[in-house]
Amino acid sequence: MWFYQIATNTGTGATAALRAAFNTVSILTGTGFTTTDYSLWGPFAVSVFFILTFIGGCAGSTSCGLKIFRLQIILKSGWRYVKQVTQPNGVFVIRYNGKLVDDKVANSVIAFGLIFVLSFAGLAIILALIGLDTQTALSAAAAAIANVGPGLGPIVGPSGTYAPLPDTAKWVLSFGMLLGRLEFLTVLVLFAPSFWRR
Repeated sequence: MWFYQIATNTGTGATAALRAAFNTVSILTGTGFTTTDYSLWGPFAVSVFFILTFIGGCAGSTSCGLKIFRLQIILKSGWRYVKQVTQPNGVFVIRYNGKLVDDKVANSVIAFGLIFVLSFAGLAIILALIGLDTQTALSAAAAAIANVGPGLGPIVGPSGTYAPLPDTAKWVLSFGMLLGRLEFLTVLVLFAPSFWRR
């Protein structure tokens, strides 16, 4: 992103670095601020910002998204599975910060990741059915579920607003924001019949 600004003469070295750093940190932490329209920095920058939307901050922070801790556990679980398939007699454990990660913890993190991805896909499909274009539907769903703020494109991107969206889309995105902010399980448990029987 920094190199693109320098290559296209849209910023000097220090200014370009500051813009790239500020907007990257803003997307990762979910503060919702932008200093420039990063969608003009080319397809690579747009792709990076879209991926950063899902990652979020560190464990214990108030940022949303998958969070880096969960992403690391999911990647380590996937790598352990690959090793178990290639070496069936081996015993492999997952460690995080030098401590052993219990299988129940790893499975719950994987389940959270699956719920996150399915919720994102469901929101994006609903937004597309409402009539939003693909880029707006995908980025608005990602921005809502990760509580980031700006998405991509001219409508919900860093230089746009959510105001032109239909009211139905705004209600869907509000529900997505609620899901993401309350970390899914808190909201989804309300739809479980066993919760209401107690």
